[in-house]
Amino acid sequence: EILERTKLPNNWEELSTYHRRIIKRIEKMIKYLEKKYGKKFYYNGYVPGNKLFLDEEYMVAYAEGDDPETGCFSVEPKGFGFSDGYAWVTQAPIVQKEMEEKLAGILEGQKYKMFVDLTGVSDEGVVKCFNIFIYIDNKDTLITDSIMDKLVETLSDETREWELIMYCFKKSVVDSIQAKEHNRSFESDDVYCMYDSDRIVRREGKGWERNDR
Repeated sequence: EILERTKLPNNWEELSTYHRRIIKRIEKMIKYLEKKYGKKFYYNGYVPGNKLFLDEEYMVAYAEGDDPETGCFSVEPKGFGFSDGYAWVTQAPIVQKEMEEKLAGILEGQKYKMFVDLTGVSDEGVVKCFNIFIYIDNKDTLITDSIMDKLVETLSDETREWELIMYCFKKSVVDSIQAKEHNRSFESDDVYCMYDSDRIVRREGKGWERNDR
């Protein structure tokens, strides 16, 4: 499988010493994952280290049953073993569901979509920080200002670091926004205004900022 994905000769004897070393490293990383999580993982890419630029090698993998388009993560050396970012994949839908349940009541009656992007996960798999993106087909700022007030207030008891970004559109755009690269799924000309609530803004006591287009 690894040889097929790397487009290398299937005959081990035909491989160079360099390519054999890489294949062995990939196999070690796969075995590390499968032992740690007790499930099958698939190789999806490898970048060798670069001593000149002090870059470490890393492998890209995904778990059996996960979408290789959205469920990939990296595995890299750490000490005498490896570390991995699989928790970024497993925790993302959990935090997504948490935020949907927490904020859905405020957005009831609106045409919207919500996506959560993790921005910090510890080596132990604990989510430290994340961004919430809300896309809404509404350009009435009296309504969207009020929605933003309620969203920020509801999130005020969240102990993890968070940032909330809400895009309001001039016309119906929400239906065309997909989870993958959601923040690139629309034209900037379609945006009526954008709200942002981050740690700095909240520390200043503003709660949020609105940028009109």
